[in-house]
Amino acid sequence: MNQFPASVRVFLAIIVCGLCGCSASEREFTVVAYNVENLFDVDGIAIYKDYTQDEPDDPFTYGRLKLLTKLQNTAAVLKTVNAGAGPEVILFQELEADFTPESGVADLNVFLEQHRETTVEQMLTTGWQPEYAGLPAQAWLLKALSDAGLVDYSVVVAPAKAQDVGIAHTNAVFSRFPIQEVQLHELEQARDIFEVTLDVEGHPLTVYVNHWKSGASSPTREPIRAQNATVLRGLVDARLAADPMADIIIGGDLNSHYNHSILYPDVTTGINDVLGSQGDELAIRELGGVDLYNLWFELPPEQRYSEVWKGDRGTLMHLLITRGLYDQSGVGYVDGSFEVLMVPGLNADPLGRPLEWNFAGETGGGVTDHFPVAARFSVGSGVAGEFVELETPSAGDDALDFEMPLGYLPTMDLQLDDGAFLVDVGDEELGPYVGHLYQVNATVLKLRPMTIDVGGDQWAAYAPDKAVYAQLKEIKGAEAPSAMVVKLGIWKGKRQFVVEGLR
Repeated sequence: MNQFPASVRVFLAIIVCGLCGCSASEREFTVVAYNVENLFDVDGIAIYKDYTQDEPDDPFTYGRLKLLTKLQNTAAVLKTVNAGAGPEVILFQELEADFTPESGVADLNVFLEQHRETTVEQMLTTGWQPEYAGLPAQAWLLKALSDAGLVDYSVVVAPAKAQDVGIAHTNAVFSRFPIQEVQLHELEQARDIFEVTLDVEGHPLTVYVNHWKSGASSPTREPIRAQNATVLRGLVDARLAADPMADIIIGGDLNSHYNHSILYPDVTTGINDVLGSQGDELAIRELGGVDLYNLWFELPPEQRYSEVWKGDRGTLMHLLITRGLYDQSGVGYVDGSFEVLMVPGLNADPLGRPLEWNFAGETGGGVTDHFPVAARFSVGSGVAGEFVELETPSAGDDALDFEMPLGYLPTMDLQLDDGAFLVDVGDEELGPYVGHLYQVNATVLKLRPMTIDVGGDQWAAYAPDKAVYAQLKEIKGAEAPSAMVVKLGIWKGKRQFVVEGLR
């Protein structure tokens, strides 16, 4: 177990917000795992070129208004939890690692108090001060949540690695429960595992925040994720050896599907073969057997997804729990409470696909390419080791052996706006419209490069689905327009319609 060196422990102690002053009286509470997709600050010191802000005349460059959009949309998603109060515990991935700590925030409580009379919107617009450029992502996020009424969080963030390591992100925990212990565990080619123990009304709850090596569809990267899983497995084993009924939640972006070993049977998978993620809910009660239950099995197979990649549903975001969360003492999982935070029009399109972050226009748009996942937990005072009764426990026997597609079908009854108006939207205003679905009446003028006519205006177009492309080929040159479902996209800095299908 790799604990922080003394200097890092001091650093963490400084940035924890409200470490001892936070309590929670709720008998139930919500835990959310949320990959916010590149929540970067605006100091221009970044590993990713998209965030270096070195091309001020580029309409797609990152800046203050785009950070504001990102913050407000992220807060709006979280505000849908607990009737607007937000989740009690948030396990974040992809906050920018702060490479300018000299301009950071020593005390987030003081930071909030200093800016109590202003808003994050004012700070990033009319009230902008040059010193704000160095504020780290967690400070901006905490302020945005506070403005939205999501308050009383303690915050702990893993420190950045050396910039030449090439790890742009870090993990974080925002908690309304006091934070008792924090440890960091190094991984190969991935963000370090963040181990945080919370005091939930006198009961310890340990959360492991993860963001494993990317490339879920790449079997050649699976050995790296297997190493990531080996480290995590060792940490869980140590906790359970000390207390077989320990309350543990594993959360975050594992860059692996819940059924990864079925999809890739010829490799040793990190999530299933090494970590031991599985779906038999009752099996984890037996000592000496499996000890982790993946909450994806709480949902029907068609609802199991937090991403859509190349037209297929994926389950990269996870919450896994141990047997201790099923007994009557301490923290317990509320059976059947696992859900995907999908809000149509805010972070999801009408098909139920994530509205990914985009850099278009002055403000950008969308939220993230991952849906957050959430589950509710309760605090019990019953007998330790006595398990609660489950109404319909999962047997874990319904894992799919394929990635289920998600795309437009002509049988869908979608109520879509007419996209013809988009020709009049200036480039600087495009951000909020990118990624959304529209209907257009169009004719196909040519296929290479694909060009369609919408109300007398020519649009670049693209049809990623071969069957849809074949349909467009058949109607090329037809005088009568055809009703099409399209998504507004950007390709090489230019707007285009992605044709999802014909109506």
